[in-house]
Amino acid sequence: MASLKYGCITPNAKGRTYPVAASQKFKHEGGGFVHLDASGHVTLSLTATGTLFGFVEAPAGKGAGSDAAVWQSSATAGADKVHVITDRDAEFVVPADASVAASDAGNACDLIGVNDGTAQQADIGTSTTDVLIIQKQATEIGAGFAATDVVVKINPAKIQSDT
Repeated sequence: MASLKYGCITPNAKGRTYPVAASQKFKHEGGGFVHLDASGHVTLSLTATGTLFGFVEAPAGKGAGSDAAVWQSSATAGADKVHVITDRDAEFVVPADASVAASDAGNACDLIGVNDGTAQQADIGTSTTDVLIIQKQATEIGAGFAATDVVVKINPAKIQSDT
């Protein structure tokens, strides 16, 4: 099942469907920041990724994988398609690697990501690639969020162009 906690919180955020690279693993309860590979396929962004294209909310189910907590794309690149939110004003709730303080709002931060089914997270204390901008603590938008949940946007200076 897709996450009820993490994902886009901007109503009617714009995006479109793109083909997915082979064997991409999107954890249901985590971030879904992506970039496009050289073939134009959606690829989960990893820790050192320097630009982001958009955000994918993991489709329901397991896809080609066997873990109910993860949707995995086919081993054949382009066989699956996902909706990518590319709206530059969109905000996303994602887990963070540390507690988020109100004073963190406006700071740029990095992303922690590995294509192994673990949850992608905002790296609150690290500013190397600066692909995300912290908007606020997720606890400010409602109940049910932890101190380590954060609202972020993609840094406009780090957006990958669709070529």
